[in-house]
Amino acid sequence: MTGSDIRSERSDPRSIESWLSEHPEFPEHYEHTAWLSKHRKRTTATRAIGSSKRSALVIIQPNAMAPPSPTKDRTGSKGKQAAQKIPITPKTTRGRKGKQSEPPEDPEATPRAIGQHPLLTSRLLFDPRSQAGAEVEAGNLGDDHSLSSDDSKQESSTRSSQRTLSPRKARAYMQDAEISVQLAKIPSSDYPFPSAAQPLRNDLRALQKRKGLLDISIREIAKDKLGIDEEDALYKTPENTVTPEESFRHLRTWYNVLEIESAAEECEVEDDAEASWNTEVHSRILREALRGHWRSKNIWYKDITTARIFDKELLPKVPGLSAKNKLVDFAIIVRPQVLSVLDGAIKRKCASMPPKTINQTDASYVRNKPIAISMEVKRPAGNEDIAVVELQTWVTAHYKMLKVLLDSNNALGTFDLPILPLVQVQGHTWNLWIAEYKETENQIIIHRKISLGSTDEVVGIYQLIASVQRLAQWVAEEYQAWWIKAVLGVDPKTLGVGS
Repeated sequence: MTGSDIRSERSDPRSIESWLSEHPEFPEHYEHTAWLSKHRKRTTATRAIGSSKRSALVIIQPNAMAPPSPTKDRTGSKGKQAAQKIPITPKTTRGRKGKQSEPPEDPEATPRAIGQHPLLTSRLLFDPRSQAGAEVEAGNLGDDHSLSSDDSKQESSTRSSQRTLSPRKARAYMQDAEISVQLAKIPSSDYPFPSAAQPLRNDLRALQKRKGLLDISIREIAKDKLGIDEEDALYKTPENTVTPEESFRHLRTWYNVLEIESAAEECEVEDDAEASWNTEVHSRILREALRGHWRSKNIWYKDITTARIFDKELLPKVPGLSAKNKLVDFAIIVRPQVLSVLDGAIKRKCASMPPKTINQTDASYVRNKPIAISMEVKRPAGNEDIAVVELQTWVTAHYKMLKVLLDSNNALGTFDLPILPLVQVQGHTWNLWIAEYKETENQIIIHRKISLGSTDEVVGIYQLIASVQRLAQWVAEEYQAWWIKAVLGVDPKTLGVGS
């Protein structure tokens, strides 16, 4: 064959197709076909064409069987062995610009981990293991708080070096911590309900009967919403004549309650994040309950979702437990009037403490406002086990900080630590837990739970408002008075506080 014939055959696609049609499918067919003897003595140029085409086929189909080597032995058995030793992946070739073409992936190579390739990092946001890790990681028990992409990437990069601690394990470890934390139902034969909390429990149980929650002045307005056949016990008849100001206040509360009910329904239907529930529902209930009378009594609330426990020594001694994201959502606080005697006394006490705070957190907006009641929120589908661990951690830090305050005032051992109410919210439902510290056993008992109301109906929201007001009464008359006497060393009556 002349040089011109070779160039003609190389440029003619029909000749190439004809040659490919005679190519056997499997190497074992080589010795049983006429193809082997017919094309044994090809020219060097023709072999070059065939070799490059076979290489191209292997690149396109990396799992295809490799062709026989041009230099293989003509004998049968040795030829078979030579063919079997030929690697599947061909040598890389060079393109037009001299760059090496990318070889096909080696099936025996170690798989690339998720997240190493830029296009795969987004999978971490939807990886069930990543979501679980974000909730139960030792330093990341949270809730369903939304994660930014940067947080997710940073978390995924460090997850391999951290040990995870599930909420159930954390709860079990809490029982064996240096200050044991036990959960008890109400009632419990093993852990009697604390007598100091019994009046509060009785009043909250009375509110569960929903008697006298609404003022009689709004009955005509409310009947269309609540139904004409509602019992008279739902309405409260005032002992004295209602003033126009009081009538306005009752009417304003009614319309605010309707707005809260609508917002709670929207949050549930839209499957809103916890932050939306806090803004649209929970903050409004707390504000409606505490505005006016209780605010004038130094009782208010604060959103503390960004407040962290400032010292690891305040945490329960549980392996793998970290202060990271051990947060609660709200606190009912003692908030004295600015420039009042109580305000000055608390600020001086705060300045005398090395951490410059009187709480288990050093967040600037509550560091000089005593936290009385803590509140943890979870969406309807949130993990209650996580809420339990967060409240256990938070109340342990609270009690430890109270002991530090008493010790700084040389009052440690003189005063018993008070009960600490905890509010746990799951979707629409609000429940009260009562924490009790037992000095002799060095143990915290959390008694749960007492229903406070719900946000899925108007009457349930009225019950919630009344329940929060009863908790505010406990803070004003009992906790605030104890704190002033035990921590400040001042008779609360001299400040006009307490009963």
